[in-house]
Amino acid sequence: MSLNTYLQQVRITHAKRMLRFTDEKVEAIGMACGVGELSYFSRIFKKVEGVSPKEYRSMW
Repeated sequence: MSLNTYLQQVRITHAKRMLRFTDEKVEAIGMACGVGELSYFSRIFKKVEGVSPKEYRSMW
């Protein structure tokens, strides 16, 4: 696993926890996880998890 892939996994895992257990806005979660802009965060999250951050949150 490359360093970039590992870092992406760590950030998405942290984002998943925040999506489940906080009421923070999706954009704020992306910033807190170090991903940056909402569109980039959503794209990366969907690539890794198969659903958008909002869809993931609605599952819980």
